Amino acid sequence: MLLPIWRTGALLATLGWAAPSLAKEDSPRKQQPAPFFGAPGLTVRGGVTAYTGDLGTETDVGTFLGLQADAQLLPAVGLELGYEGSANGFADIDNATLWRHNVGALAKMGPTVRERWKPFLGAGVGVTYLDATSEANARQFDDTFLAEVPLTAGIEYRYNGVTAGARATYRVFAGGGDFAPGAEDDGDLFTAGLSLGGRF
Repeated sequence: MLLPIWRTGALLATLGWAAPSLAKEDSPRKQQPAPFFGAPGLTVRGGVTAYTGDLGTETDVGTFLGLQADAQLLPAVGLELGYEGSANGFADIDNATLWRHNVGALAKMGPTVRERWKPFLGAGVGVTYLDATSEANARQFDDTFLAEVPLTAGIEYRYNGVTAGARATYRVFAGGGDFAPGAEDDGDLFTAGLSLGGRF
């Protein structure tokens, strides 16, 4: 009689030990929360560029492509570090192109709306290298370095860890040597484009 009772007790003890483990395995695992705007990330941007002033009269509308690293310093303040390259043709010089290579930093300020939208304003500093092709060099357009101050406004949308956005930027050329004949180097740069990025 003691043997069956002992076996029953051992069986009940085994079931009591295993039941919580089985219940834990069957319960759904909690998913990790999606990265928010505050998470660091990478963003690719592209769009159109147009110079202003006399330089804009000499050049056509062009295109740009950029890559930036994103970080959030404060809940409403972000920082971008990146590279942007653009190409604009010349209105009166056949087969000539004005290439632009820029590295810079930009601080952005704006609230997060409903956890998915972030409108922002921003300002920064950068260094630009203008590289005119040989056809433009023959017309006295030289290669040069310029300092620039970008002023931007835009909006971003976040879905899980993916962001998409649109922005317009006016880049003030703050200083640099003469790189065009007469006043044809007088002008700034306007860019407008879309972005796609990820937060990690």
